[in-house]
Amino acid sequence: MRLREVARVPISANAYSLYVRQGRDARTQVFSLDYSERLRVYDTQGSLSSSRGWSSRVRCIAVADIESEGEYALVGGVGKRVLAVDQRGRTMWKIELESSVISCDARDVDGDDAAEVVAALQNKRVILWNHDETALFSRTVEQPIADVWLEDITNDSELEVVIAEKKGTVLILSAAGYELKRLSLGQTITVFGVLTFGERRLFVTGNHSSELRVWDIHGNEVTKVALSATPKALATGVPDDVSDVAYLVVSTRDKKISFWEVQDTIKVKKAEKAVMQEIESTKTTLYRRAVKCGNCGAPTSPEAIECHSCGAKLEALDEYAIEEYLQESIESITSKHNRIKLKELDRILRKTLPRPAAYNLRRSIQTMIKKGVMDGHFDGNVFVRTVKKKPDRLALPSKKVKGAAVEMIGDLLKEKNSFEIQLIEEETGLPRSVLRRTLMILLGEDLVEGTLYGDIFTVNGKKNAKEFVTKLQEELGA
Repeated sequence: MRLREVARVPISANAYSLYVRQGRDARTQVFSLDYSERLRVYDTQGSLSSSRGWSSRVRCIAVADIESEGEYALVGGVGKRVLAVDQRGRTMWKIELESSVISCDARDVDGDDAAEVVAALQNKRVILWNHDETALFSRTVEQPIADVWLEDITNDSELEVVIAEKKGTVLILSAAGYELKRLSLGQTITVFGVLTFGERRLFVTGNHSSELRVWDIHGNEVTKVALSATPKALATGVPDDVSDVAYLVVSTRDKKISFWEVQDTIKVKKAEKAVMQEIESTKTTLYRRAVKCGNCGAPTSPEAIECHSCGAKLEALDEYAIEEYLQESIESITSKHNRIKLKELDRILRKTLPRPAAYNLRRSIQTMIKKGVMDGHFDGNVFVRTVKKKPDRLALPSKKVKGAAVEMIGDLLKEKNSFEIQLIEEETGLPRSVLRRTLMILLGEDLVEGTLYGDIFTVNGKKNAKEFVTKLQEELGA
């Protein structure tokens, strides 16, 4: 690893928050908040490009396209609030919280071109919001938090949430809040960052000494970086996705900001690759493990191996793994909306998923097109489904079959608020793929209230059952 300090810029007051942004015009910018109440913007060589007044009550800063319209917003934590402000100063977000915000980040987590926002609070809670201010998950960790990042740790286009605890633990969560990996570095952490080199991921930490330490994902120390004073804040970035050069920017307590270029040409070591494979395997297991106990029906966490209520082992679902479920949902939704913004598709899609999930929407659609599941293309932040697959008319169920299925479902819902899709197929001959697709459309369009989990569909509330049957009959054309 080679580190080269390209600039050391004196500032009038200590910078307490830094952020590196890769712009769509390929320019990389460095944002700095300091105690002289200035928001300063630099290039990666340390040249100041702009400066404006900015309240020092803003404790952290991130820069991202929240609305997927090509304009960047400033995201910050102000006391017990998360704010997002557009380039004209208009408030886009204002989320009230129970504890002060100490760190934040904003990136497109799910591939819909609209950035999600994560914040770490003083009370040890971490929250990830979708672009529409919907909380995707909330989790309280064990120790006070030093920093939180959004980063693609496993190089699979799905971003993870990386939490650095002050006592030296690095916690990697999926974008649904499930724990994937926990590393103990054995060092106090006051500042934290992630360096990305192709497939390699490195962690940068600093504390009360005048140096930074760099660690691999296995928890081994790689190198140290000498500083002019103790670090106050740091940020990292890359010029592009395939570069072997990264930027490291550090503010120190002697009122300076140092700009570094870091080069790493080492291929991912076997130990590091094994950790990444372990994380990916854990993610797959968690998304296949039940969220309700198959023995007693109690709600469970996929992170648990056994049910806390009855002790039964939580088994993985054999059918409809998250990627298959996503593809089926996307195909169903786009059959009704052949031109749709990705962020709107994401909003509808989340209603059809049985639980919180991590995914990359753009990548999933590209995979479906490549497989020939459907035809279409991207027009900026819009997906256009250009050619619909012509259904095999011989395979379409008759009106009699569909009517029998609706009648059977109606009878079942008189006794309880759920039914098994496989049972409907066995008893009436209605293909499960047809019924599942219809249910996904009804959920996505907000026409019914319920949940579809694996082979079970549950109607929310007895009084909704009759209305559900009517809507199902209309959508099926029974």
